Amino acid sequence: MDSPDGTPHFRMRQLKEAIDHLEARRWRMAEVQCRVLLAEDPTDVEGMLILGLAIAASGEAARAAPILGRVRRARPDHADPCRDFATMEPRVPRALVTRQYRACLRLAPADTRLRLDFAGYLLEHSEADAALVVLRDAPDCSTTSNLRGMALAETGKFKEAVRNFENAARLEPGFAGAWSNLGMMLKIEGRFGDSLAAYDRALACSGNDPRIKVSRAIALLHAGRWEDGWRDYEARFDRPVHAAISDAEAVPSIGADTRFDGKNILIWHEEGFGDTLQFSRYLPMLAELGATVTASVPAPLVRLLRGIPGISVIQAGEGTLPPHDFQSSFLSLPHAFGTTTRTVPDAPWLIPDPTLAAAWAARVPRDGLRAGLVWAGHARPWLHGFTSVDRRRSTGLAAFAPLAAVRGVRFVSLQAGTSAAQGQEPPPGMELTDLMESVRDFADTAAIIANLDVVISVDTSVAHLAGAMGKPVFLLDRYDNCWRWLHGRSDTPWYPSMTIFRQSRPGDWASVMHRVSASLGSLAIFRDNQSAVPRTSALATAA
Repeated sequence: MDSPDGTPHFRMRQLKEAIDHLEARRWRMAEVQCRVLLAEDPTDVEGMLILGLAIAASGEAARAAPILGRVRRARPDHADPCRDFATMEPRVPRALVTRQYRACLRLAPADTRLRLDFAGYLLEHSEADAALVVLRDAPDCSTTSNLRGMALAETGKFKEAVRNFENAARLEPGFAGAWSNLGMMLKIEGRFGDSLAAYDRALACSGNDPRIKVSRAIALLHAGRWEDGWRDYEARFDRPVHAAISDAEAVPSIGADTRFDGKNILIWHEEGFGDTLQFSRYLPMLAELGATVTASVPAPLVRLLRGIPGISVIQAGEGTLPPHDFQSSFLSLPHAFGTTTRTVPDAPWLIPDPTLAAAWAARVPRDGLRAGLVWAGHARPWLHGFTSVDRRRSTGLAAFAPLAAVRGVRFVSLQAGTSAAQGQEPPPGMELTDLMESVRDFADTAAIIANLDVVISVDTSVAHLAGAMGKPVFLLDRYDNCWRWLHGRSDTPWYPSMTIFRQSRPGDWASVMHRVSASLGSLAIFRDNQSAVPRTSALATAA
């Protein structure tokens, strides 16, 4: 077909100019360019798509909806055009994407594909309640049940989620994702045999997908089957986006006769601060086997870990890695040492700098039982799904209100990040000392903790730090707790000084705080009684 200007490349030139306008946020110019193109060929799907995107980006969702609907019908095997809108560069606000999905759905309420794609988009952005509303009118199929199960799980309705994943797997027995999601929910409910069976079905359907294998390994760890769990957890390195930072040989399995004399070993930070703190216990053990050990960790951990005798510590991402014969992630060290629930290395092993601890002592309350508080974790938005986990593990300072009624307690904030601002308005009756603006890193936090009697924390890095120091810790644990705390226990082999207060129902922090208040009151009474004993008498009795 001849083009209006007589050149064979008219269409490509028009498309390129329209895309250039789109990338430069010149929405009206992009629309004009596409109108010229569609006047030549009204069936040009690419031209229609760019036109719809330009109009949608300008905020006119209702005007864009019929155009995007034509694109959707013209290419049923492609991604939904609303997805193109969500991922176009430069990115548009999420509110515009949601508005566009809704406008398209109003025009085509019977379009199941569009409805399910919209629900999936909402779930990806942690809008589970909105996803459930969208799914309300979706037909009963495996995808609907799976998405509904995911939304229910995000809102803490785990038993309902189980039923939906079971339905998805029943409707489509080869649906690996549904079996894997079912395995995760059954693990949360403590049904580990059923959970592992579901994961086995998922692996059979997926061809041993390493992501599912890792999820199954976490279920094994949660069940206390650590020998198998550590081994299978190494499958995380089979995932394309999860590589070791070194090509050196991994630290081999360590037996009774293992020695590393003359060998250099690099241990590197993999995920959260808490993981590295928890497994830093293995560093001196490697040194005792004759190794020269270097730990590569983020800046907030450098000063603290340099306090471990015989260990070199470097900041991750700065300079070249030192020469080394073996390497391991901190998270792989339990596997190398063959750790079981009966052979966890002793705590404490982290000792704060005494000079730093003395400097902070002057700023911490000196009377009463001194309790450090942490009420929120860090969302880690770069990890898929972790935002909802962080929302469930965090409480907010207001939930600590019952603790304010415990007599003889002085509270100290150990909360970092954006949630620290809640410390400016503590619950009524709570006197909260907040020193965190002066804290540079975990070495400072450890020095403050050294001057406290107990740390009360949600499941985050400060709980690990206090446990590694041997400080009494009250861990406030969500219903769908982390594998490392096992199931149905109030203690943990990782930290003998820790007591776990777990939710008996999803989201129920009130009963947790009631039990914590009682334990805190007992601790305060015990401390008062100890303080009442003359020091000379106490020493004589101890002798």
